[in-house]
Amino acid sequence: MILFLLMILILCPRPIAGGLDLRAARSFASLGNHAGSSNAYASAAQRLPWMPGLWEYAGEEALLNSDTANSIHFFNLAISKGAISRQGWLVLGKALQLSGDNSSAINAWKKALPLSDAYASLAQTLKVEGDFPEAIKDWEANLVQEPSNANSHYQLGLLLTAIEPVQALPELMKASQLDPNFQKPVQELRSALNIAFLSQNRGYQFLVSGQTLAALGQWDLANEAFRNALLVNPNYPEAWAWSGLSKQHLGLDGGNDFSQALRLDPGAASILGLYGMYLQQLGKPDEAIVAYQKAAILQPDDPAWLIGLGNAYEQTGDLVSAYAKYSQAVNLAPQDPASWRALAAFSVNNIVDVDISGLPAARKLVELAPDDWISYDLEGQAAFLLDDYKAAEGYLKQSIHLDPTQAAPALHLGLVYLQSGVLPSAYSYLILAKAFDPNGPNGWQAERLLEQFFP
Repeated sequence: MILFLLMILILCPRPIAGGLDLRAARSFASLGNHAGSSNAYASAAQRLPWMPGLWEYAGEEALLNSDTANSIHFFNLAISKGAISRQGWLVLGKALQLSGDNSSAINAWKKALPLSDAYASLAQTLKVEGDFPEAIKDWEANLVQEPSNANSHYQLGLLLTAIEPVQALPELMKASQLDPNFQKPVQELRSALNIAFLSQNRGYQFLVSGQTLAALGQWDLANEAFRNALLVNPNYPEAWAWSGLSKQHLGLDGGNDFSQALRLDPGAASILGLYGMYLQQLGKPDEAIVAYQKAAILQPDDPAWLIGLGNAYEQTGDLVSAYAKYSQAVNLAPQDPASWRALAAFSVNNIVDVDISGLPAARKLVELAPDDWISYDLEGQAAFLLDDYKAAEGYLKQSIHLDPTQAAPALHLGLVYLQSGVLPSAYSYLILAKAFDPNGPNGWQAERLLEQFFP
C-alpha cells in the first residue's frame, strides 16, 4: 500500500501538469497567442504520451506563429507516432512550402487527399514547378468538391488558355459569373481568345493566348503558350520573339530565341520592337534605341515604337529626347491611352513640366481609361507634386477603389497624408503599401518612410 501511494505521488504530477498545459494551450489559442499555444501543446504532448495527436496541434499553432522550423519538427513527431490527420498533412505541406521544400510539400499534400484544399495547394505548387498538365488535373479534382469556387475556375481557365485554349472559355466565364472581381481579366482573355479562334492556325491561337497571359502578368503560362505555338510551327518568328521576352521575365536567357526570330524575319517591326524591350531589360538602352528606330521606320503609324524610344532615351538619361518621343506618340495617336499614360508617367517620375504636360496628360488618360487604377494614380501624383493635396487625396482614393490591392496608390496616398500632417492615415496607408509589395520598390519605400516617421 505504501509503495502504491508513493507511485501515485510520483506519477500524478506529470498528467496533472499535462492537463494544465492543454488548458493553457487552448486559452492561448483563443487569445491569438500562437507562440504560447504551440509551446503549451508541445509540453502537453510530452507529458501526455497517450495523446500523440497533440504534436499536430503544436505544429499548427507554430505555423500560425510563422515558426516554420518548429512547425515541421512538431509535425514530424506526430508522424513518428502515427498520429497525423489529413488536415495535419495539409498544414505540414504549407510549412514545407514556406521552408522552400516544394518537393516534400507536394508529397505531404498527396497524403492529405482527398481534401479539396490539398488539391488546390497541389495545383498551385505544380504550376510553379511547371507541371501544368498535373496542375490542371488537380484543379479539376478540386472543382468536383467545390464547383462554386470562382478562383479554382479562374486558375483552371488560365492553365487551359496556355495548353488548350478552346477549353478555357467555359471555366473563365464561370469564374466571372461567380465573382465580379474576375470580370475584367476574364473579359481581356475572352476578347483575345475570340480573336484567336477567328483563325484555324493553332500556332496563332497559342501566340494570342500567350500575349494575353503576358499582359496579365502570367509569364510562366505565357511562356508555355509560346512553346506550344513553336511546337505547332517551329519557324514562327513572332512566337520565337515572344518566347525570348517571356523567358527573360522568368529570369531565363532569351537570347537564342531572339536570334531565331531575327534570323527568320529580320525586317519585322513587331520583332524589332520586342527586341528593343529585351535589350532595355538587359540594361542596353543604346542598342534598344537602334531596334526601336528600325521598328518606327517600318511602322511609322504605330505609337508603340515612339513610346519604346521614349523609354530607352529616358533610361540613358536623355530626358529631352524622351519627352520629344512621348509627345510625338500622343500627337500620332491622341485616342491611345498608352501614349498619354507614358507621357504622364514620364512627367511625374522625372518632375518635368508637371503643370504643363503631366497633369493634362493624366486628365486625358482618365478620360480615355476611366476604369484603370493607374489613370487616377498618375493624376493623384501630379496633383501632389503641384501641392494640391485635397485633389490628390480624391484621385488616389479613386485609384484604390478601382483596385484595392495595389501598393502604388496606397504609398502615394500615405505620402499625401504625411505632407498634410494627417499621421494616423499616413501610417495606415504606408502599412498597406508595405504589405501589398513586400519585396518590391513601393514596399521598400513605404518601409523606409515608416522607419523615418514612425520609429
